[in-house]
Amino acid sequence: MLRHRWARQAIESPTHRTPVVLGHMDAVAGMFRAGGCSVDLTHHVMHALGNRIWGFSPELFDEPPPDPAGPGPTPEEQEAMVREFGRRFPHVLEIATVATEGDLSAVGQGCDEQFEFEFALDLLLDGADRLRRQGWTSPGRAGARPTS
Repeated sequence: MLRHRWARQAIESPTHRTPVVLGHMDAVAGMFRAGGCSVDLTHHVMHALGNRIWGFSPELFDEPPPDPAGPGPTPEEQEAMVREFGRRFPHVLEIATVATEGDLSAVGQGCDEQFEFEFALDLLLDGADRLRRQGWTSPGRAGARPTS
């Protein structure tokens, strides 16, 4: 994917995270938080899930640049946008706040994708090793044992 930067556009349309997508992300993050996961763990699990769903890490690619046609929002307008975003997507904002150590101007600058890749790979390998140790087989096959 890194060698073929155009591939994201071919695979994913549109490239913007819409309110519907953000609402779904917020609901999933909320379930992890309600289940006792820390904000930090939820952040990385969301990356791992996203990578699994997309088949690659969309964060490796740049979002389209903002429209330069007009001036950007004033600090007051930015603050109001953050408040509204937080009202609508509290878990996404919580993750962004922790991930940027409170510097919301850094939101959108991306995460450490090498770390996120290694984190997701560790989860997969640890899970596979746990199943191996349990003697797991696919449900419905002879000798299949359910896992806890």
